[in-house]
Amino acid sequence: MDNNILAFIGLMKRAGCLAAGGENVYDAAREGRARLILAAADCGPNTVSQAKAAANQCQAALVRLDCGKEQLGAALGMSQCAALAVTDTGFALSLCQKCGLDQAAQALEARLAREKKRKQKKTDRAAARKAGSDTRKGGK
Repeated sequence: MDNNILAFIGLMKRAGCLAAGGENVYDAAREGRARLILAAADCGPNTVSQAKAAANQCQAALVRLDCGKEQLGAALGMSQCAALAVTDTGFALSLCQKCGLDQAAQALEARLAREKKRKQKKTDRAAARKAGSDTRKGGK
């Protein structure tokens, strides 16, 4: 696997945008935080089936990486890591683009646009509330 992608995965870990390890991946999927689920090439069939179930539950893509558990763990500062979940939409989109996963990237682009729109709406409502309260109190 490309060291650039493993370095990017390490960056996501340092940014706090990853859930590493089986239980953490399933928890992130259950809570709806998982945007992309990654599995090592040499992970067991039970891990793969659980990762598929988690991906279906939170409507995230499941990607099998070309690296083994040891390589993936080394990128994360662990001994081994069979599965991980990306919890940030922007990072998940960038990783899909780096790996050439066009279909997953399109779905994440649409999700990112919805998230930005929702955030802008929230900001606009907060600004309107603030402007309304300032007016009532004699503010500008």
